Amino acid sequence: MLNIIRKALTKGELITQTNKDITVKSKDRELSKSILEKYLKQNKILFTESFKKSKSSSINVITLIKYNTDVIFKPIIQKGAGGLKFEKELENDLNSYFSGIELQGLKHKDVIKEMQKVLKIDRGPGKTLKIIPEGSKNQKRQLQYNNGKIIISNNTGKTLTDLTIKYQNKIYYLSLKISQTYYTISASIYQYFLNKGTQVSINEYFGFDGQKMAGFGKDYSCITKKPNYTKIKSNLQNLLAQAYGKEVVIIHKKMQNDVMVANIKSTPTIAISNLSENSYVYPEVGKRKYANIKVFAIINKHKYNINFQFRGTTTIDVGPKYLRILMERL
Repeated sequence: MLNIIRKALTKGELITQTNKDITVKSKDRELSKSILEKYLKQNKILFTESFKKSKSSSINVITLIKYNTDVIFKPIIQKGAGGLKFEKELENDLNSYFSGIELQGLKHKDVIKEMQKVLKIDRGPGKTLKIIPEGSKNQKRQLQYNNGKIIISNNTGKTLTDLTIKYQNKIYYLSLKISQTYYTISASIYQYFLNKGTQVSINEYFGFDGQKMAGFGKDYSCITKKPNYTKIKSNLQNLLAQAYGKEVVIIHKKMQNDVMVANIKSTPTIAISNLSENSYVYPEVGKRKYANIKVFAIINKHKYNINFQFRGTTTIDVGPKYLRILMERL
């Protein structure tokens, strides 16, 4: 059975088995679950899925009927070990490069090359680079909803920075990402879905069917209008632009030699497509504890799959506690 799971999943998941339980750890556990479900259906392997609080938090467990085996999906946390490690390694690489070490001697020479191309940063006579590590500040971002609009605070480079570099007379705020996918924001939002004064309008802002939100509990149910997807797309584009940030340099290392460096000087250009009724996933009692909006977007000419997730992060969280925007650069 373990071999079947390993054959289905090939994106760097960590797969282990203990008795009848198989645990899949990945950078995007929902994507891993979706890929496995597709594989099982294609190969006519019968399975069910259900929420099992004792085995997983906020995501369903797949049970392989023939084998009486549960497949449990858990996250590999990036910003802790992986993210902090990347910050430190890139800081060391930049210092080493400007002290005379050649590119081939660096851990992330692919990142340095892309920075040279986009930011025109290079060593040479009279050129200096000063680095200020700031990722440990972990500066909070908050979401406010009022009069049909969402405002995200702290969306400029000074807040988003992990490494701040001073090169000649320029300052760059570097926001670093290392993984196949990453969250660009995680902010509290549940209060607007609970408050009767904002409940209908916040659902309509995102295009949710208020009655289907009852999967979070009866307190989250309401009557909403038929979605205007043109208006909703505009809302999502504005929200994503704020979450993405401005006056910041986004550095995303997806894998070796797949690096994006984007110098966002002002509000990023965003175009969302493929938004329809089929883009929406709703919570279901005993099956799914989250809501999701899946879209395709082009951000400053880069292509992304975007998931606007409304969910908790622990087993005790109830309702759409956080809005988490998951980015997958294509």
